[in-house]
Amino acid sequence: MSMFAGKWKLSILWYLEQRSRRFSELASLLPGVTAKVLTYQLHDLMDAGLISRTESVGPRQTQYALTGEGIAAMPLLQLVCEWGNWQLRRCATGHCESDETSSSRL
Repeated sequence: MSMFAGKWKLSILWYLEQRSRRFSELASLLPGVTAKVLTYQLHDLMDAGLISRTESVGPRQTQYALTGEGIAAMPLLQLVCEWGNWQLRRCATGHCESDETSSSRL
């Protein structure tokens, strides 16, 4: 799961699930991320085998896209997203502060 750790990695994967994107496009979709941090996060995702980087020769462009492994990971990330939304709804109704079924039983 450490391959998903990082403030921007899940957002990057979500945007790349829709289609391949250029670095500048990802940067504009992630307000607040610096170029340095985005570069590190992209390299981490490439090292994990979740995304690929392709450079075109004509006008020089670099595209990032999900790999087969990245595509395979998306259902897991969708479940984590759904669970997170469920937790947010529970907490909004006051059911998360003293929950007897929390992870303390694990």
